[in-house]
Amino acid sequence: MSEFIRVSVGTAATLDLLHCRLDALPTTAYTMTSTENRCRANCAFCAQARSSNAKSNQLSRITWPKFSRSQIIRALEMTKQTGQFQRLCIQTLYYPNLMEDLKQLVKEFTQHLPSIPISIALPPFELDQIQHLFNLGVDRVAISLDAATPKLFESIKGNGVKGPFRWEHHKTALQSALSIFGAGRTTTHIIIGLGETDEQAITLFQELTDQGITIGLFPFTPISGTALAEQHRPSIKRYRRIQLTHFLIQNQLAHLSQMKFNSPQKQLVHIDLPIEALREVIECGTAFQTSGCPSCNRPFFTENPGGPLYNYPRPPNETEIKEIRNQLGGLF
Repeated sequence: MSEFIRVSVGTAATLDLLHCRLDALPTTAYTMTSTENRCRANCAFCAQARSSNAKSNQLSRITWPKFSRSQIIRALEMTKQTGQFQRLCIQTLYYPNLMEDLKQLVKEFTQHLPSIPISIALPPFELDQIQHLFNLGVDRVAISLDAATPKLFESIKGNGVKGPFRWEHHKTALQSALSIFGAGRTTTHIIIGLGETDEQAITLFQELTDQGITIGLFPFTPISGTALAEQHRPSIKRYRRIQLTHFLIQNQLAHLSQMKFNSPQKQLVHIDLPIEALREVIECGTAFQTSGCPSCNRPFFTENPGGPLYNYPRPPNETEIKEIRNQLGGLF
């Protein structure tokens, strides 16, 4: 196993391993496996992709400095008393010895930090591999579909970019994880802005929710050096609508059948719920915070600190709630 792992720049700063200004502290410690070569996958949006020209220390829009595993574990042990980190997250690159590296890393984390639950973002592992991670004490796993439809998946993560991934393999791995970890502890990630319609995204939300799979929602973020560097982000107005439906469906406050779409664009134009119920959800603000595993706030993974904040890393304040209401204008 590599002596080194990477951590997000916010995690490193919170651990006092480097100095930088943080507008929001991470509530999860974000780590990433380290290998000498790039990821064997070739996802068109990812800085770590095999054919990407982005910086090798980048994932999404932030940097991930490299430290020794022992240095990270010592630093994490020093934060146990403060309770700053409520979860450990392991992001994974796709390479031949990944499973062996994960086994060792999980063993070290559980030995030194037994009270902090561990989440791992996995490639589509086989059932026995997922079972082994569960047996080692992993709390949750995420297997990222990213794309909302099989066609988009193939063009962005599969054959279209000469990548190793297939939609059906990811769906099978999600079902395997679900059979082991159970409903509510199996996650996938969906990126909005890859070319899907609102109806396609929200239909997938309902399918996954019915299966007991948790969804972490991301806005597409163009990264220099990647195949999709020139593609535009989704508008903040569109993303707010998708966030709202995501929250309503995942919390079983609404169903796909209550969503109305226009034709032929298939854009969301109405949610068939009482206005008072929708206003209550909006005023609470939780729907517009980072989604995914518990205690995951991913500060500024997908946005500049100056805004707009697509995913709030903390509860939005009164002024921000007013902005969200304006961004959702016309939906109801």
